[in-house]
Amino acid sequence: MSYAVLAVGTVVVLSLFAFAGRLTGFSVMGLWSAGTAYFFMAPVYSFRVSNSRDLAALALYGTVGLVLARTTPNSRRPVRDGPDRPKHQSPPVPRADIRRVLADLTSSSELGERLKERQIEVESSNLDNFRCSYADAVRVLSHVLAAVLIEPQLRRVSFHVSSRPGVALLFVNAHRSWPSPLQQTIMIGKRDEDCSRAVFHGWPSHLSATWFDNTYARIYQVSFQVEKPHG
Repeated sequence: MSYAVLAVGTVVVLSLFAFAGRLTGFSVMGLWSAGTAYFFMAPVYSFRVSNSRDLAALALYGTVGLVLARTTPNSRRPVRDGPDRPKHQSPPVPRADIRRVLADLTSSSELGERLKERQIEVESSNLDNFRCSYADAVRVLSHVLAAVLIEPQLRRVSFHVSSRPGVALLFVNAHRSWPSPLQQTIMIGKRDEDCSRAVFHGWPSHLSATWFDNTYARIYQVSFQVEKPHG
């Protein structure tokens, strides 16, 4: 009879380890062992066990319980505020001042020489607050400047920045007319789905560009997917 009770106890403890936690499982296992010895093993109504086979059964029950505790996942793990993160994270990509990269390109590159030869004015606003990797800055500015220089009536190139959730935006305006006409409605930005896609080869997936024409200028909208900071 005592062996059947211990077999049932093994099933109960296994369930408790899986669904109620190891502390509860160990507590019930101890109570079950004591109750079995007291009520079902000779001498009855005593915690003293005289039969060696009963002692061996209790020892086996305890051993099985320890093995189950080590092999059964603990469902009562502490709740964390966020998902697990690796202990070692790659260092953040160095950030470059895009205004400085623009100054370098317009002062000491073939693109800068072409701008000077055509006497095209370059103007930028609030770029100090816009940072990206140096490689991205060089890639974007050189490709977009090369694209706007194809425009034969180009008079002026202006840069300004904006943002939307998760995305930093760089606007490059290739003005054919400057100053802009007064008392005219001029579109300065559009949704990506309302624009044409600008294809620049070699751009990584976190960079994309669209363009549209507002009659007085061609406007490139470059999107930088913003990397979330590691917490």
